[in-house]
Amino acid sequence: MRNIRRQFAAELRKYFLEVKCYYPDHIVNLVVLFIMFFGFFRLFTNSDVIPDSAYYIGFVYWFYANGIIGESSVSISTEKQSGTFEQLLIKPSSLSSILFYRSACWLLFQSVEIAIVMAALHIFLSVPMSFSLFVIPVFIITMLGLIGISYLLSALTLIFTKTASFTTIFSYLLLFFSGVANGVGVRSAAYFIFPLSQGIDISRRLILKLEVTLLDMGLLAVNSFVYLFLGMLVFHYVMKSGRNKGISMEY
Repeated sequence: MRNIRRQFAAELRKYFLEVKCYYPDHIVNLVVLFIMFFGFFRLFTNSDVIPDSAYYIGFVYWFYANGIIGESSVSISTEKQSGTFEQLLIKPSSLSSILFYRSACWLLFQSVEIAIVMAALHIFLSVPMSFSLFVIPVFIITMLGLIGISYLLSALTLIFTKTASFTTIFSYLLLFFSGVANGVGVRSAAYFIFPLSQGIDISRRLILKLEVTLLDMGLLAVNSFVYLFLGMLVFHYVMKSGRNKGISMEY
């Protein structure tokens, strides 16, 4: 437990120092996020119909998904490019745990930026928004499933190094086919495949105080943990194979 706290604290401090040193980048990121979310509301809503107060949550989930599935891959690719990947491999902590804590830290820092942007949209553009604390555990479970997907992409990065194109394609497929812009109760086939679709639907229902069954929560939990387990299984297999074949260090 102590080792876990030390790893998380180290990654948290690293992200904090990056924000402190490169704060202009984060200011620009806030502006870009504001423009992006404003564009989403204009693109996916009818100007004659005011969306409900839970409509925004789908775009927020997609933004997290877009970042989290590529965070680990970009991290590995950057380490390989800078020649520091070997240092990660000789650390007492496993690479998979390091990537997990980095993803968790990314979620924390991005949550601050998202909160600022959503508040600005609500205040200055009168975008209707509500929230429920019950969304938090749903969000965490959903993110675990997406981290599992990020492990799958990280496994590809260990072999091919550059997988940004795969990540980009997958993220935009999620935008249009995972129910990000659907109304409450509209469930496509993706609902039974991707934890993102389930997380969005359940979160909207919780915000609007509609019924959420144990079956809905159970399906989300099972789906997310299956993705997480398979992602880690494939990642460790590729990692072990890469050590034997000597491909882990190649860029």
